[in-house]
Amino acid sequence: MTAQGDNLTASAQSHITQVGAALDAAWARATASGEARVLDLAADRYIIFSDQHRGIRNGADDFQRCERVYNAALAYYFHRGYTLVVLGDVEELWEERPAAVLRAYPRTLDLEAQFHRGGRYVRLWGNHDDEWQYADSVRRHLQPVYGDPPLCIDESLRLIVTEGTAELGTLFLLHGHQGDAVSGRWSGGARFFVRYFWRTFQRLTGISLNTPATSGDLRHKYNQAMDAWAVQQSRLVLIAGHTHAPVFKFQTQEACLTAAIERLESAVPQSDAALEAVSLWRAQREWAAAPDQPLPRLESTPPLTKPCYFNTGCCCFSTGDITGIEIAQGQIRLVRWPDETHQPGPSILARAALREVLAECQG
Repeated sequence: MTAQGDNLTASAQSHITQVGAALDAAWARATASGEARVLDLAADRYIIFSDQHRGIRNGADDFQRCERVYNAALAYYFHRGYTLVVLGDVEELWEERPAAVLRAYPRTLDLEAQFHRGGRYVRLWGNHDDEWQYADSVRRHLQPVYGDPPLCIDESLRLIVTEGTAELGTLFLLHGHQGDAVSGRWSGGARFFVRYFWRTFQRLTGISLNTPATSGDLRHKYNQAMDAWAVQQSRLVLIAGHTHAPVFKFQTQEACLTAAIERLESAVPQSDAALEAVSLWRAQREWAAAPDQPLPRLESTPPLTKPCYFNTGCCCFSTGDITGIEIAQGQIRLVRWPDETHQPGPSILARAALREVLAECQG
């Protein structure tokens, strides 16, 4: 149950139940496999991106406006020693064929392949690139691009967070489409519609379909359902994509920007530099809140019970920006590229000590 409790509509509660059952099944599959990575809180660094939706550089391609900043981010994180995790919907395979997409972005693929060859690449599949759940497809299309070692693409990832000899908790990463009827029972029909009808319309109009929640209400339903499932777990943080809307501890991007502004205004002495910094953050908040952007526009956020649900956002915003989640130096951080001066670098929208987040998620 979410923090809103009895205020949930029957539709919202039904969606929570449906998504919860799908997440239970995904968790059962993940634990049954026995596969998990260990994340050393003091030493390891991770950057998590999702929802690139790479196409073939036509009017239906949502990634091409973000290509420049995404490539810059990959260069930065590779040099800094980060492990790259991509949470699915990397290629837009509902609209295009795999070979055509892979031909369209050789430089981006080469930058990602560096992480893979260095043993620092983890990839999961989503609903728009669920072709990669099949090992034969991965071997035929992706392996020649990424090279050795053999590339394995899973549904989810468990990261066991440790500090010294102590186990602090688990990060559970997946795309987040689990429980979505369009991506499950109706996925075949949805793919057919997108590939043969919507693609032509999008080329002509530039309108994007790749935001599963173009309405704030639908985004909020997904966020509610993800948070409701994570709240029921112990010492577990759920990190997903799919909605294209960044969330930090079940706070929207707009709320995170407001918190950052308040911190700056209370902590920084008055000066021209401080005024400029606060002004830039305020500008970012208005930029993010624009009604034509695929970002959450919630009137309020439910009271936080456990900080157990995070969302990367996406790498195909119509503004050319990308968002992701960093885990480094003992912190979990929501970042946006480019920075507030529109230079290639991360702008930290929100941060928290991961040890404290997991401690709050006990019980």
